[in-house]
Amino acid sequence: MEGGGLEFADKTNRGLMIGRYQPFHLGHLSLAEQILSECEELVVAIGSPEANFSFNDPFTAGERITMVHESLKKSGLRMSNCYVLPVPNSNNNYTWFENIRSIIPKVKTVYSGNQFVQLLLPKDVKVKSPTFVRYKIFNGTRIRNLIVRNGNWQDLVPTPVTLFINEVDGVSRLKKLKKSQLEQERVLATTTGLKIDN
Repeated sequence: MEGGGLEFADKTNRGLMIGRYQPFHLGHLSLAEQILSECEELVVAIGSPEANFSFNDPFTAGERITMVHESLKKSGLRMSNCYVLPVPNSNNNYTWFENIRSIIPKVKTVYSGNQFVQLLLPKDVKVKSPTFVRYKIFNGTRIRNLIVRNGNWQDLVPTPVTLFINEVDGVSRLKKLKKSQLEQERVLATTTGLKIDN
């Protein structure tokens, strides 16, 4: 009802996690669970949404949103308390977080173990580190390489991610992207070698 004098003050305690999620893995899921145990709501910001179909960023923003959403839902988290949103990159590191702030709901705490991310955050934002820290095992680069090498990557990601990657033929995609990356690196090395010889 208009003119009723009602005011809305967003005082919800929300926690934010930011990542590319290429792919979303159990380390990410553990952080999401930590945030929802400490905050009322969770905001998952998907970085580099425009990046896709390269070995470092093989999945589209839509595919990553689906993987995150389905993983959170399968884990039993209350989806009404979760936001999954793409946030564009910025060439200006100084204003990077302010750009994100204008896109996402208001957050009180950013959860990140990345020192560069922490450096870019303004002083009025609280920063907390993940309690689940096994970066050498749970990281996107390692998982992508395991996929390409037919290693056991399935134990490192939530079941919905395994099912989704298989559904979109992601294993084949990653192998082709890795082959393309290696071919480009060989061409670059050859070109650089020719320049050096001249």
